[in-house]
Amino acid sequence: MKRRALLLWLLLGLALPARAADLADGWVALADYRAEAALRIFSAEAKATDPAVVRLAELGRGVTLLALQPVSQAQIEQARSILSALTENQADEAALGAWFYLARIAQHHRAQAEPAEAARCYRRLLELAPDSAWAQSALGRLALLELYAPDGRGTLEQRFARVSDLLGLARTPEARCDLHWLMAEAVAFHRLPEARALPHLIAAEETGRLDVVTRPDVLVQIAELARRTGEAALAREYYLRFLRDYPRDNRDYLVRQRLAALDAAPVAPVAEPAMLAP
Repeated sequence: MKRRALLLWLLLGLALPARAADLADGWVALADYRAEAALRIFSAEAKATDPAVVRLAELGRGVTLLALQPVSQAQIEQARSILSALTENQADEAALGAWFYLARIAQHHRAQAEPAEAARCYRRLLELAPDSAWAQSALGRLALLELYAPDGRGTLEQRFARVSDLLGLARTPEARCDLHWLMAEAVAFHRLPEARALPHLIAAEETGRLDVVTRPDVLVQIAELARRTGEAALAREYYLRFLRDYPRDNRDYLVRQRLAALDAAPVAPVAEPAMLAP
């Protein structure tokens, strides 16, 4: 999810106090890449008399320091210190946001990435408030760490199993879509039997949350995998969906060839490289 979309989506999920309208202006400024303006707003609100407003303003200040250019390691450490203080013996909105961005610091902002620490922060967030917008956004990020981190805990199968368990925490179609799509991509990356990707691709497509660029590719992937694993009816269904929804796609001719071959004689499972995958 792009940074602006992520920040605005999280803002919608924030339980802002009634007197904290300026805090929303700060998040909008940050989402619009106006970090200096955001920092001024959050710094002013950090002097409020309402403790809840102060804590949310400190959250905004910590996050803004990660975006204020030029970013230095000293600035990142200052942000980490602010966010860490918000998590102490707290589970309010500010603490949840702080756990999320502490994970982001460990994952992306430190001079040396700390994937184990990032995963710890995401898991703590999921323990505290699994239904929150922060936790739902953390699911896909934690899945990436489990599936690809070089120092991931346990065997590859154990890591896949842990990501499968995360599906039970996914409360939104977006979160379910992300997890299924990430698992399907990881099957290919780790060179696992390609049939394992098929149910995840189907589940991701059925959420209706694939973006306009990814969805046609996924329809073709499903059809091709189904064809190669001998599921002719399923392959036909998804080829036809692709033709119906994307009639001007440059894969139209090849997809029609595939359909003609299926109508002539459905193929048995074969091992061959994908011809139409993006």
